[in-house]
Amino acid sequence: MAERLNSAEQLRPGKLYTRTGLLQAGMHPRVLASSAIVMPLPGMCARADSPVELIWAARALQNRVRPGTVISHTTALELLGLPLPRRHRWQHGEPLHSRAASDQGRSRTRRIIVHGPRSAPRFRWKGVELYHPLIALQDCARLLSSDDLVVCIDALAGSKAELTIPLPEIRAFSQRLRGRGGEAVRQAAQSAVENVWSPMETRARLFLTRRGYPLPVANLRVDDPDTDWHGYIDLAYPQWRIAIEYDSEAHRLDRAQWQKDLHKNQVLHQQGWSVLRISVADLVAPEHFLQRLDAAISRAGAPISRAEAPISPADAA
Repeated sequence: MAERLNSAEQLRPGKLYTRTGLLQAGMHPRVLASSAIVMPLPGMCARADSPVELIWAARALQNRVRPGTVISHTTALELLGLPLPRRHRWQHGEPLHSRAASDQGRSRTRRIIVHGPRSAPRFRWKGVELYHPLIALQDCARLLSSDDLVVCIDALAGSKAELTIPLPEIRAFSQRLRGRGGEAVRQAAQSAVENVWSPMETRARLFLTRRGYPLPVANLRVDDPDTDWHGYIDLAYPQWRIAIEYDSEAHRLDRAQWQKDLHKNQVLHQQGWSVLRISVADLVAPEHFLQRLDAAISRAGAPISRAEAPISPADAA
């Protein structure tokens, strides 16, 4: 650090610094002890007004706090951009996870868990060494629901994630998993599909198939014959010309997204599609949505035959 540091405001938001380095750069111990500075990891400092980015925390853990460990479990999954439940994310209190080179390296604190060693595929990602995402998923199988696992594998097999793996490769890799969690990952891989772009698309699809409906098509392209515009249906039953669109809070608050949704609805209606909108509330209390879906299927001239399965906790997740 060439610059002399006198205040927390000079530190980069979201980045970690060593306490020793800050002292050497001229920062007074009183500043380091003030409420403007936090120490999220041993010997590491950051601005209190800016959450520490996970990538900086993982690099600090692997390079300075516990050198030689390999990033694992939820930390590896989150770094790869897989959509974990909120409670298992770094910014919401989940500890950093890694594996030591030997059993003697195990340790556990409130913010760092170092697990025992594991011989398994690993790779480098953004300057840190991680376990293969399916190995990390196996390690997390007892923490995640079956739907959470499918959500992660859908994302890994999709086209929107930072790291993608073709679904056939995911399924082949899952067959080689041994030990606790392997069977859960294999089952999730069999339930996963390609071309899924959001966690709620996965959850809505799983909800529909559990209720006895056929597997919908994810992100079916639709073209406007009058313009060069095209869009994608979240979940589609093309045999009945039924489109199911998931509405998140972002759809309501984002004006540009709202206008795109209006245009897509108009194109679909012009082409004879029934458009049904589904939200988190519909997954918790689904009967009105299911009645609308059954009515749309009936209008399409198809017989309605679905299993009235009870709502499971996974449906309402």
